[in-house]
Amino acid sequence: MVCIIIAAHGKCAPALIDSAEMIAGKLENVHAVTFLPGQGPEDLLEEYGNIVGESTDDLLLLVDLFGGSPFNAGARFVADRDRADVVSGVNIPMLIEVFTAARRPNVTLDKLVGKALKAGATGTRALKAGKPPKPPGHKPPADQSMAESANQSSQSQGQDDQQPESEAVIDPNFPRDPNATMDIALLRIDSRLIHGQVAGSWVNHVAPKTLIAACDAAANDELRKSLLLQVGPASARTNVLDIAKTIRVYFNPEYKGMRTMIVVESPMDALRLLEAGVTVDEVNVGGVTFKPGMTLISEAVSVNDEHIAAYKAIHELGVPLVLQQVPTSSRTNMMTKLKEKGLLS
Repeated sequence: MVCIIIAAHGKCAPALIDSAEMIAGKLENVHAVTFLPGQGPEDLLEEYGNIVGESTDDLLLLVDLFGGSPFNAGARFVADRDRADVVSGVNIPMLIEVFTAARRPNVTLDKLVGKALKAGATGTRALKAGKPPKPPGHKPPADQSMAESANQSSQSQGQDDQQPESEAVIDPNFPRDPNATMDIALLRIDSRLIHGQVAGSWVNHVAPKTLIAACDAAANDELRKSLLLQVGPASARTNVLDIAKTIRVYFNPEYKGMRTMIVVESPMDALRLLEAGVTVDEVNVGGVTFKPGMTLISEAVSVNDEHIAAYKAIHELGVPLVLQQVPTSSRTNMMTKLKEKGLLS
């Protein structure tokens, strides 16, 4: 096991760990060190020593500033330790990648250092800087082939090309071979669609080849669609499709067996996919944002009457519903939770 110490000026280190664990889940053997006004390098060295003690674990120190006191003290601390290193510039993308990698069997210090350096750099991005303006109606390349594939399938059935995507009618007679479909590794309900917990934790856990954000509203909003594509993980091709196109892509023989993760905004959209024949082992209920008139049933999930009706319908289809924010958090049966809250008889 690798001992990880996050050290920074002020009270930044504990907050960084809290934020990273919110996204990547809790990790053992992670420690925060604060560096407050009036303290000096010797205080930091003493704190590092108290944490490490007599442990023989590898040690990774992640600090805020290169040349700052946490770094300088860290450099002195690891100088005579062969299995220890210091990386500066700690940020949340770096911590998410390191926390995720640290859970893997046979992880090494060198691998974690490599992950930290790469994630710390690639996690720093600008939305607009250096990007040329795009013409109206431009489709980002990431989702172009799947969208075109779904459109061609729709056109082959004689559907109106001018029909808005959000109002697309799915021809019940289009070819559906249950033996020539995508392999859905995870279907998640998450009102934020693609964000840290999805791109940083679930994609690493599930390892899909493609990630689909299935949402009518997002697919028809160029700005939102572009943002979702930008935050998509590097390890999986990201697509933003409406529900009708998602169903067509699922049944497209071109993608037979493709390991896929689908994220939808609501249980109603999950139900639409399942009723259309999309097959999953279970539905992950990860995050539904609270709004007035809703009932909070867990830290991250709220429901209203429409949601409850959709959950009941999914349950009646024989598909298990599991409350779980990140792969390392506990699993709770959704229907049991609804009953505990007095929302189901």
